Amino acid sequence: MFSPPSQSTASGPAECSAQAQTLVRGSNTTSPRSSAGSSASIADVEAGFLPNSSHRRQSSWKIALPFNIITKRVPSNDTESTTTDKSEREAKRYGWLSIILLVALLGVYVHLALNHTEFLPLTSNSTAGFLACEIPRHGTKPTHSSRSLASWATDSRDAKPIPCHSHNDYLRHVPLFDALTAGCTGVEADVWVDSNLKDDLYVGHTRKSLQPARTLNSLYIEPLLAILNEMNTPSNLSSPTSVEDPKTPAGVFETFPTQAITLLIDLKTATESTFPIVLAALKPLLERNYLTTWSQARGLVPGPIAVVGTGNTNFTSAILSPANSNPRLIFFDAPLDTLATLEHKDTNDYNTNNSYYASVSYNQDIGKPLLGFMYPSQVRKVKREIVAAGERGLVSRYWDAPTWPKKVERGIWDTLVSEGVGLLSVDDLEGVQGVWESGGPRSV
Repeated sequence: MFSPPSQSTASGPAECSAQAQTLVRGSNTTSPRSSAGSSASIADVEAGFLPNSSHRRQSSWKIALPFNIITKRVPSNDTESTTTDKSEREAKRYGWLSIILLVALLGVYVHLALNHTEFLPLTSNSTAGFLACEIPRHGTKPTHSSRSLASWATDSRDAKPIPCHSHNDYLRHVPLFDALTAGCTGVEADVWVDSNLKDDLYVGHTRKSLQPARTLNSLYIEPLLAILNEMNTPSNLSSPTSVEDPKTPAGVFETFPTQAITLLIDLKTATESTFPIVLAALKPLLERNYLTTWSQARGLVPGPIAVVGTGNTNFTSAILSPANSNPRLIFFDAPLDTLATLEHKDTNDYNTNNSYYASVSYNQDIGKPLLGFMYPSQVRKVKREIVAAGERGLVSRYWDAPTWPKKVERGIWDTLVSEGVGLLSVDDLEGVQGVWESGGPRSV
């Protein structure tokens, strides 16, 4: 049961080993330690007591018991014992100091993230377009938009347009109407073509979430058509807030009839199979002059709705295709991060004839605010990109920006707004209203 010591210089260890073996086998007879040191109990051996002084020079004892294996380091002399104890105390001290330092650094970071409210001084020289916000996703199951059609005529009187884009709007409790009631001037739909379903455009975040009743037509085209038809009846057009030009259709907000909205369509399936179906779905809106269009003959003609293609929408084969050129119904979501590069700086490939938004992921392009605020280099980069988009007449948009902690999120909003961003993407719809309530622009 006992393993012998690495070195044997006396007969004592052998006697101790024999004594311990007897004890391990269950003998109830033990002998007290004597000056001869001829016996040792199991407790003595575990504690490192050896029968005589010669054992103290052994490097270690290994005792195999039924429940464990014990290794006891035995210092060879008093000097080594003192040095070992000192080293152990120093190691523990440095270990605790390291832990305390890490906890302190973590506390500083959390404090800055949660309480840092004073961001870089902000000035704005930009003439950016409207701002937008992403609507937070609710846990409730989305319902059909037609349930809110009847009440919209009344609800729209109290709705004040906020430069607000409802990201993944179809995940709202009531798609489209929740955003419009909040004053958002933009909504977004992810569309798919699914061969397992009928030949239509289905709206959902993933392919598994697609449902036959949730299509681009049922959630957006039909409701928008119904709203605009109602807003453009003779009684509404004769109201004091109607549009000045009778040939220009009124928009979705009764008290702000000249306010346009944007329908951002994110193609999740291939351009070749999806884009032609999207063009066909927009024809009812086109026939009533409800869409912003561009043509070689008339140029850009504003309408109540501007449609923008993103995701898998191909710039050359879709946006610039003959099918989308006479007139152009869908405009491109240009790459914001490349507009200021040398490749595109002196070109005019993305302009108001073919594009509307210029977008990029905030986290990928600008980076995370590791200390809770935007660095000067990040602010300078944002400004360059916003200016590059504005020079082309495009609306700059940053999506995937940090949403927590809230004071960090608010600081990023304030910085982007002050630098003149065209589209402010947020998850907290109620919180983003504070950007305008605290002095920022309200109208778009």
